[in-house]
Amino acid sequence: MGLIRVEIREDESLTSFCSRLAVANARSAYELCQDFDFSFRKVIDGDDDAITALSRISGVDRDILDAAAVKRAGEYSVFVGGDPTPWAFHPRSVLRFCPSCFAEDEKRIDLRPRTRKYVRKAWYSRFIRTCPIHSQSLVAAGVGSNPNHMHDLCNTLAELRREITIATAGSTPREFTAFERYILDRFDGRKSDNDLLDPLPIYVAGDICELAGMVALHGKKVDVSTKSDGEWWLAGATGFEFFKDGLPGLRRFLDSLHVQADHDRAYYGGAQLYGKFYQTLAGSRDNPAYDPVKEAIRAYAYRSLPLTDTTSIFGRFENPRYLSFASFERRFGITAFFLRKVLLTTGISSILPGSKAEAIDAETAEHVAETIRDLVRAKEASTVIGISYPVFSALVEERIIEPLIAQDDESKISAWYSRVELASFRDGLLSKANPEDMEGLISIQNVIRSLACTYGEILTLLTRNELKQIGIDQSKFGIMSLMLDREEIKGKVRLEHHGCLTAADLSKRWTTSTKAIYALFNNGHIETRIERNPETRSPQKVVALEAVEAFEGRYISLAECSERSGLTSAKATSKLKAAGLARTFPREQMKDAFYLRDPAEAALGLNDVTAPDTELAAV
Repeated sequence: MGLIRVEIREDESLTSFCSRLAVANARSAYELCQDFDFSFRKVIDGDDDAITALSRISGVDRDILDAAAVKRAGEYSVFVGGDPTPWAFHPRSVLRFCPSCFAEDEKRIDLRPRTRKYVRKAWYSRFIRTCPIHSQSLVAAGVGSNPNHMHDLCNTLAELRREITIATAGSTPREFTAFERYILDRFDGRKSDNDLLDPLPIYVAGDICELAGMVALHGKKVDVSTKSDGEWWLAGATGFEFFKDGLPGLRRFLDSLHVQADHDRAYYGGAQLYGKFYQTLAGSRDNPAYDPVKEAIRAYAYRSLPLTDTTSIFGRFENPRYLSFASFERRFGITAFFLRKVLLTTGISSILPGSKAEAIDAETAEHVAETIRDLVRAKEASTVIGISYPVFSALVEERIIEPLIAQDDESKISAWYSRVELASFRDGLLSKANPEDMEGLISIQNVIRSLACTYGEILTLLTRNELKQIGIDQSKFGIMSLMLDREEIKGKVRLEHHGCLTAADLSKRWTTSTKAIYALFNNGHIETRIERNPETRSPQKVVALEAVEAFEGRYISLAECSERSGLTSAKATSKLKAAGLARTFPREQMKDAFYLRDPAEAALGLNDVTAPDTELAAV
C-alpha cells in the first residue's frame, strides 16, 4: 500500500510538510525518513538528495519542495535570499506561529486531523513579528524536548499543547509594518531601489534597522538584552523609517545621534558618536557583510563631522580641518555650551558646511577664545563702567547698554557683556569732559536726584553731544565721576504734558473734594491711566478729556445741582429725594453725591438752564 498523500501549502516550510506527511501516515518525521533510507536531519538541512527522496515518496514536484527548503550554508548558518544567514536571524527550532492562522488551518475539515496546521516560512525570520494576514503579533511556544523531533511540527504541537495555549493568549493586535513588508518582499526577491538596504543581505538590512530603531527610541546607551518582542517590533519599524530613504536616511539617523545629550563627549570615537549602534557593528557584527554599512558610516562621519585627531571610526584616524566643540573646550577651557551661544550671537559660522554638525574653523578658534575671555557678567560689567549694579540694570533695560550675549531663559544662560566695549563706552563719555572748568557743576548723582530724571536720559544727552558743561571728579571712577550743569540739563529732560486731567483738576472742575475724585478712580467709575507728572516725574492717575466728558454726560454732582438751581445742597437733595432719585454711588465709597444727569436735571427743572462751561482749561 502507498503512502497517504498531503498537499504542500502556500509558503509552507519543507520540514513542516515532511512532518504533516509523516503524521498522516502515523509516523514521526524522523521515522518516516528512516523508513525510506534518508534522514530527517538532511531534510532540515535542505540536502538535495533528501529533497529528491521526499519528492519521490510524497508525489510533490521536486522544484516545489526545493523552494520550500531552508538550506544549510555553513556550520551555524542557512541560506536566506541567497545569502548565508546566521541562525540567530533565522531561528527554526522554536515554534513561532500566528494563533489566527492556526485557527483557520483547523477549519480545513477536508484535511485529515493533525495535518491541518502548518508552519509558514516567513515565521522563521527574526524580523517578521506580525502576521501580515491577521495583523496580530506572532508568538512563541518554545522548543520540544526530543532533539530528533525538534523540527517535527506535528510532534511539537502535541508535546507543547499547554505552552501553545498560553502563548496564544499573549498575541495582541498590531499592524504589519512597512519594515516587515520590506523583509517579506526581499524573501520573494523583490527590491525597492534602496541604495542602502537592497545591496545588503536580508539579515544585515533587518539587523541595522532594528539596531537603529532601538537607539532612536531608547538612546545611545540602550541595553538591548532587556527588550521585549514588542519593543523589537517597534524598533524595526522606527529604524526603517530612517533607512527606507537609503543612504540619505542613514545620514539623517547619524545626524540625530550627533546632537544627543552627550554631545560634548561625542567626538572621542565611534562609540561616543553612535553609542550602541556603533558598538554592536564594531563588536559582535565582525562580518564582511556589514562592511558596506560601516564604510558608509565612516565616510559620512569624516565628511560631515569636526572629528579630532584622536577620533577612530571603525579603526581609522584622520587629521581634522575643524575643531569640535569638545576639542575647543579641551584646548581653551571654554565649555561647548557657552561657545555655542557666543558663536550664535556673534554670527560666526558654527555649522560644518554641507551638514548640521557643529564645528568651528580651526583658524578662527583663537580669535573666538579671545572674544569669550573678554566677556563679563552684569555685576562685573557695572564696575567696569564705574556705576552701581542697580543703575547698570536700569541702563540695560533702557537699552543704553546692550549685552553681547542676551539672557536666554530657555538655554539657562545669563547676559554677558564685552569688557572692551564697556571700557570704550565709559572712556568715550569721560573724554567729553573738561577737568579744568568745574564752576557751577554738581555730581551726576545729585543732578539726577534734584531733577528726578534717570541716568539713561543723561547718558543719552552725553552720547548725542547735547551737553557742553561737563567736568570730572578725580576722586571717583567711571561714570560716577561725571560733573554736570543742572540748569543745562533741566530744560532737556522736562516731560511734555500728558494732556489729561488730574484728580486736582477734576476736583476744581466739579466742585468736589479730591477724596471723592479718588473714590471715583479707585472704584472704577471713570476710566483712568497712569502718566508721569511733568514736574516731579512721579506716576499718577489721570483721566483723558473724552472720558471726563462721557462721565459728565451721564452724571451730575450735587454741587453742580445746587449751583445751577440756586438751591442749597440740603434743599436740592430733598427735592431729588422727592422725585425718587437716590445718589448713584453709595455713601460708603464717597461722601460727595452724584446723580444720573437727565432725571436730576428734570427734577430740578434745569433742562432750560445753561450748564456751566466745562471746557478743559489750558494746563
